[in-house]
Amino acid sequence: MSGQNGTGTKVEDAARDVAADLGEVGRELRQKANDVRKEVVKQLNNAAETIRRETRENTEDANAHKSADEVAKGLEKAAHYLNNNSVEQMEKKATTAVRKNPIPSVLIALGIGFILGLLLSGGSKK
Repeated sequence: MSGQNGTGTKVEDAARDVAADLGEVGRELRQKANDVRKEVVKQLNNAAETIRRETRENTEDANAHKSADEVAKGLEKAAHYLNNNSVEQMEKKATTAVRKNPIPSVLIALGIGFILGLLLSGGSKK
């Protein structure tokens, strides 16, 4: 592939440089994603605690307390999962799930996209 003027060598060197740069960008993105993951864990735990506290301070209704506890437990369960799995591990699990169940995965993605679209548009019709 190398020509008389060393073009092949220059291309190979450029490709190695780009690959190294992409590897560095990937490492930085994974680190930032892990930092966000840690912050989300804190926020989920704080939200669970706040839900429980606010419910108990504002009502004596046992059903409200039970419902608040269920919501809080769900948030804590999500926080526990995020805390115990790296971004890479979650990516592998998601990829495996999509490969095993492609149609439900696509339908779920469409549903989430539809809901996000409604939320972002404000649900208003112009």
